[in-house]
Amino acid sequence: MKSKVGSLNAAPFTVTATGDWLVGPARYPGNNSQHEAGTIHDDATARTLGFRSGTVAGSIHMEQFVPLCEHVFGREWSESGAGSLSLYFLNPSIDQEPVYAMVAQHEIFDGVCRRRQVTMKTAAGVTVLEGTASIGEFDQASAVRLRLQSQLSRAWPPVAPRILAQVSIGFAATHLPTRILQADIDARLETITEKCTEFSVPGMDGHTVAPLSAAVHAMRVFEDKLAISEQEFVGMFGAIDWQYLRGPVWADYPYEVSGQVLAITDSPKTEILWYESILHDPATSQDVARMLMMSRLLKSTSSLWKQQLSVKLGY
Repeated sequence: MKSKVGSLNAAPFTVTATGDWLVGPARYPGNNSQHEAGTIHDDATARTLGFRSGTVAGSIHMEQFVPLCEHVFGREWSESGAGSLSLYFLNPSIDQEPVYAMVAQHEIFDGVCRRRQVTMKTAAGVTVLEGTASIGEFDQASAVRLRLQSQLSRAWPPVAPRILAQVSIGFAATHLPTRILQADIDARLETITEKCTEFSVPGMDGHTVAPLSAAVHAMRVFEDKLAISEQEFVGMFGAIDWQYLRGPVWADYPYEVSGQVLAITDSPKTEILWYESILHDPATSQDVARMLMMSRLLKSTSSLWKQQLSVKLGY
C-alpha cells in the first residue's frame, strides 16, 4: 500500500544558512513502491539484502532539490531549460525518514555554467547522496559525468558481466513513444515532498507541469529495448544526471525518447549499466531534456552469479 506523507511535508520550504551550506527544511519522502514485492523497495526483500527497510527511490529525492536550485539560480533553472541536477546515491533513506537537501553557498563559474555542490543528509548525519547542480550550457563536468569519465579511464569490466552479457556498449534506440500521465502525477503527489501548484494547475494548452521524478520515469522506456537477462535480479538507482534543455516537461503530452548505452562497469557486488537518453518533442522537433542514468544490478540476487536468492527486478 502506498505511503501518504502529505501532512508531514506541508510546512513551507524555507532555506537556512548553516556554515558552507544552504539547507532546506526537514522533509519526509515516502516510499511509493512499497507494494512492489521482490524489489529493493519491498521491506522483506530489502532486509534480506542488508538494508534497514524498503528504500525510497533516488528520483523521489530529486524533487527536494528543485526549490533549492530555484532559490540559488532562479526560476529559469527549470523554466528556461538551462538547469542541471547530477546526483550520486550513497545510502538510501527509508519511508518517511527525515532528510535535508543542501546546496553549497559557494558557486563556481567555469565559463560554461554556474555550478554548486549539493548533498542530502539524514537527521542522524548520514549522507544519502552527493552531487552538483548547475545552470548554463551542457555541464560536462557535473558530478555524475566526471564519475563516468573516471570509470571509462579504467579497463572495464574486470569481471565479464552475466546479467548484462547481451547488452552491447553503443546500442541505441530512437523514436520511443512516452507520455507522463496526469494519473501518475496525482499518485506521486502522495509521496513527493515538494508539491508545486504547477503540478495541478493547467498551463500550456491545458497541460500541467510534470514533477521531476515522473519525467525521469518516463525517460526509462529505453530500458525496455535492452537485451538484459530474463533471469530475475534486483536493481537500484546508482546515479541520475538530469538536464533541462527546454523546460518544463508537460503531463499528458506525446514525447519521444532516444537512448544509447555508454558503458558497462563493475563492482564487487554489482553489475553497472550506464546509458544516456534524450526526451524529444516531435511536434516542435526540439529536445526537451537529457538524462544520464547509472543502474546497479545486484549480483547476489541473480542465479547467474550462482546465488540462491531469486527475486523480481526492482528499482
